[in-house]
Amino acid sequence: METVLTFIKSFIPSKYQKAVFDFIVNGVGNAVINAVAGSGKSTTIVQGMKLIPSNLKVLFLAFNKRIVEELIVKVNDPSKTIKTLNALGHSAVVKAYGRVTVDVRKYTNYVTNGFKNGLFNSTRDLTDFEFGVYRDNIYNLINYYRVNNCKTVNDLTPICEKFNIIVMDNEFEIVERAIRWGLNETKTIDFVDQLFFPVAKNWEMEKYDFILIDECQDLSAVQRELFLKSLATNGRFIAVGDPHQAIYGFAGADADSFQQLQAIPNTITLPLSVCYRCGSDIVEKAKTLVPQIEARENAPVGVIDEKAKLADVVDGDMVLCRNTAPLVRLCMQYISQNVKAYVVGRDIGANLISLIKKTNKTLTVDVLNRLSIDLSELGQKIMSKTGCEVKELNDMPSYALLRDKIECIEVIAGGLKYASQAIDRIELIFKDEQKSGIALSTVHKAKGLESDNVYIICPNKFYNRRSMKKEWSAQQEKNLVYVAYTRPKNKLGFITDFECK
Repeated sequence: METVLTFIKSFIPSKYQKAVFDFIVNGVGNAVINAVAGSGKSTTIVQGMKLIPSNLKVLFLAFNKRIVEELIVKVNDPSKTIKTLNALGHSAVVKAYGRVTVDVRKYTNYVTNGFKNGLFNSTRDLTDFEFGVYRDNIYNLINYYRVNNCKTVNDLTPICEKFNIIVMDNEFEIVERAIRWGLNETKTIDFVDQLFFPVAKNWEMEKYDFILIDECQDLSAVQRELFLKSLATNGRFIAVGDPHQAIYGFAGADADSFQQLQAIPNTITLPLSVCYRCGSDIVEKAKTLVPQIEARENAPVGVIDEKAKLADVVDGDMVLCRNTAPLVRLCMQYISQNVKAYVVGRDIGANLISLIKKTNKTLTVDVLNRLSIDLSELGQKIMSKTGCEVKELNDMPSYALLRDKIECIEVIAGGLKYASQAIDRIELIFKDEQKSGIALSTVHKAKGLESDNVYIICPNKFYNRRSMKKEWSAQQEKNLVYVAYTRPKNKLGFITDFECK
């Protein structure tokens, strides 16, 4: 092993990293690396890739394009292929069909035109609100079918139960027709098709002797199947992830993706338990949720401030919340004080803009009235389907999500007459990769980010009571707290002078 480590110049690995490197060089089979927050996953992967013999065909699958670009520079070895899972699937699609057009609205347009042309119809009369839910169900279930690698529409029944989707009418029938059409419409694809086509059509993929994959706890069923199809006979994989940072189950990721990989024959689990990011006191707080996390040797103590104030937050700091609306209120407060601040997540802003445009209203007062009616109708529908009471609605994920979005729009539209002005303000507030200012972020958006000082507002918003009733979602609620606690390097503060509604 010493001769192996001499190849990794000027790098002193932890005992856990040594075990990973030893497995790469001397082991057989596969490994799932249980890597705690801040454990140096990227460093471990980069150094580990240098140990793989040059005669082997190697693929590293990264979470997004930004990470791909960073790793290409760090690895600096053109013989190693580094790409995203979507790029892997796209290559297979292009190989099969030649040049294709990527259109994110492929299925949305198909379903919308189907209703306009009479190709699709509900079997009963639906109110405008019911039709909106019905149509959105179809859009969502088309995606869930594919990311969950469903074989028939009957596989959607437990998915509806998992995500509290209230089926209005004949959604399954239309989804089945849309999936069948989509598989035959090969000139145009969307991003999920890139993953789904190679798996559903059982294509023979380009094979690799060694595959490394990051963030394996957040893989969907179709992503997992796609990367396994790319593994050569007798090939090996190393999947790196943290089951305690699995927080995307709501978006289609397998809540047990990490465990699914562990269960593959000839696969061992190796720990990566040292956190290099956080001060030792912060690690101790995280340890209440994840006992195996360890502070690095000689780590600074760090600061935990249970009574932090808004005045403590300065340029470059990060403020976290479970929900978006409190962040928007705080952002508007900062802007009114000429303090530079922004909300992380351009896509969140795009979603709010879409919600405004769907109302087809010009005045902000009419937009808010329409959205209030939609929320009320959704509440009535949920109560009639589930038997819950009005006081329990805020614990229902679909209701809570829409309410959070409407609250965001109410705050943003304050003092504005026209919806277009609210849209302009949204585009100003929601940004990605801003270089300066106070970063306000949901915990979901903060995953993978860090800051010297991180503050949490509205900690009472954690642990949604309804979500705690299901084992998988209860664990993801706990994971959110763990992710929040492990973003700071030096200081973790809990803001006490911000009013949480």
